[in-house]
Amino acid sequence: MMDWKSFEVGPGEGEWEPAYYNVTVDGQEYGRWRRVLRGQRHGLTVISRYKAPPGKGWKIIGKAPELGEEVYIMEGAYYNAAGRIIARPGSYMFNAPGVQHGGISTDLTIFIHCCSGEPDEIVSIDLIDFEPIEEL
Repeated sequence: MMDWKSFEVGPGEGEWEPAYYNVTVDGQEYGRWRRVLRGQRHGLTVISRYKAPPGKGWKIIGKAPELGEEVYIMEGAYYNAAGRIIARPGSYMFNAPGVQHGGISTDLTIFIHCCSGEPDEIVSIDLIDFEPIEEL
């Protein structure tokens, strides 16, 4: 039996962890930062922020974990390769177990809950030349 405990994470609490693939361009760091809100075997909940250098985009493909994942876009957008928005702020997605998913982002903040407590398997991460043709 699990011992459940309620808790709260305040706005200034918790570290923003940089990703291993972050890059520095002209003295500015770009990439992904993740803040773990809850990390237990029955659920991993994080907020992730992505930022790309001007004229670039992060093309990220992941594979959903064993019990799937829920994603809610707080700010920014996911784009397709043609530069069109495929998901914008307020969009909710459920990625079923094992499904490959992703998109291109230039400036994005998302809330993610991995139902099995394990994060996505990253299939690929590329910093590409990219200019969106649709604006939010």
